[in-house]
Amino acid sequence: MKYLPVGTHGIYHETEDRVPVRRACRDRLQHWHLPHALTRFDTALGSTTVLTAGTHTGRPPVVLLPGAGLNASTTLAAIAALGENHRVLVPDLPGEPGLSSSRRPHRHWHHLYGQWLDEVLPQLSTDPVIVVGHALGAAIALAATPGDRVAGLVLVNPAGIAAIRRTWQLTRIRAQWMYSPTLDHSEQLLSYLLAPRFIPDVGLVCWYAMIAEHCFPGRLPRPLPARTVGRWAERVPVIVATGEHDRLVGPDRLRGRVRSLLGVDVQILPGCGHLVLREAPESVADLTSSIPPSEKDTV
Repeated sequence: MKYLPVGTHGIYHETEDRVPVRRACRDRLQHWHLPHALTRFDTALGSTTVLTAGTHTGRPPVVLLPGAGLNASTTLAAIAALGENHRVLVPDLPGEPGLSSSRRPHRHWHHLYGQWLDEVLPQLSTDPVIVVGHALGAAIALAATPGDRVAGLVLVNPAGIAAIRRTWQLTRIRAQWMYSPTLDHSEQLLSYLLAPRFIPDVGLVCWYAMIAEHCFPGRLPRPLPARTVGRWAERVPVIVATGEHDRLVGPDRLRGRVRSLLGVDVQILPGCGHLVLREAPESVADLTSSIPPSEKDTV
């Protein structure tokens, strides 16, 4: 049985546990058919590795922030779909399994992650970007500072707006997955997160088993302060979408808070659960392309 260390800022059980995780990420990227590049930046949360794909199309670049447990190498279908109309930049989140730093903020996480994104965006693009945030990535996007560098927000299965629905079933399944990281337990967790008819591919099941074996999963994020979320209202176009079968942040859980804090309605993605980046990458691309162009883009 594994024991969670108190107050740790590293995500790996042992230092050498990062090796198989990073090797798996690099292997996925090495066999990806689309041209791409990796860049590394130094930040207050440690080194941040960014994947760049797609070409300049005249539309705003997209910065994709994957959710907890995911990264650039595990969201390639979404990157490819977004890359048809945008240049796409995907930083692996520090403190999540991937190619960036293993330092995970424990206290004041939203403030530190927001500062991290404020620090990273100027290094990624000189033009305003559309930030696409999934789950934890959406909370990080909302924690950043509204300004001219952001042309729009697309928040998918967003954490940070409303409290995540915690059930005994989720607690039991997560505990089994964390302390006994078998393929069966990983598939059970994914079945809870995904829509009922969506069958996870073997690669995703193996990835979840591997990160449970080598990493300490983060806590389920709590809602951001209302004033933090509300700063974005009427500043930039905001789209909020979630899967009709999302058991963590479903439509009914989000609808009231999204309307009161951001002044928009929640878009419901049929046939999807909590992992829309994997379940419906084309839908994410369509939502992003629906962000209206800024005045600069129309000149």
